[in-house]
Amino acid sequence: MSLKLNIVGRRKPGTTIAEHRHHIRAVHGEAVLRFIAEAPDSAPRRYVQNAVFDGQYRATPPGSDPFALNRDFVTQIWVDDLAMLEASRRHPFYNAHLKDDEDNFVDQATVVFLPSHERRIMTRGELPAAAIKVFTLLRRASAADPAAYARAWRNAAGAAGELPLRHVQNDVVVRPGTAPAADAIDEFWLADEAAARAFLVSWSAVLAESLVKPGLADPGGIVTLLAREDVVYDGAA
Repeated sequence: MSLKLNIVGRRKPGTTIAEHRHHIRAVHGEAVLRFIAEAPDSAPRRYVQNAVFDGQYRATPPGSDPFALNRDFVTQIWVDDLAMLEASRRHPFYNAHLKDDEDNFVDQATVVFLPSHERRIMTRGELPAAAIKVFTLLRRASAADPAAYARAWRNAAGAAGELPLRHVQNDVVVRPGTAPAADAIDEFWLADEAAARAFLVSWSAVLAESLVKPGLADPGGIVTLLAREDVVYDGAA
């Protein structure tokens, strides 16, 4: 099973959204593509940038919770496993062209890394150019049974309705003894922004009824993000 790393972050302090968007795609993104071309055995198998333009965040002290602050991007990279991810970060190309460049567009103090295994729940047709991606990031309530929480979350997929064009669930890889910022991620693709906003209202109600009300999900731990997806590298040779 391949590993998908979700990097959820904010732009570098002192930069505008336009400056951030240009650098992450035209500078850093192009460097990643060169990495893939020059070292295909070590570079990401797939690479996606998601430009976040709206969202709902947690009502917690910003100093204690990175998701109390707005997000500007979700970068997703696919690798074979954790060992490959670590080897990629030791590769000479990464260290010469990518590692230091991250400081030029990322707020490193608040970036969140969420490795996960994805499950594709549903796909219906091709995505239109105006498609919008909706992320929901969940956190299990501290007293909830992990198995009951996971079961309720997976079952909630059946209540998503007919509006989404695609749905992917991500089980976050949690190290024993740690408390991740999120442990479950849903991704939905909607036809346009109006459909995405309408869906988010109904999906939030589903989560409230199936996970929050029974005490399975942290009621203040749900984060939602609306983004425009850019598949920079789709994995094709």
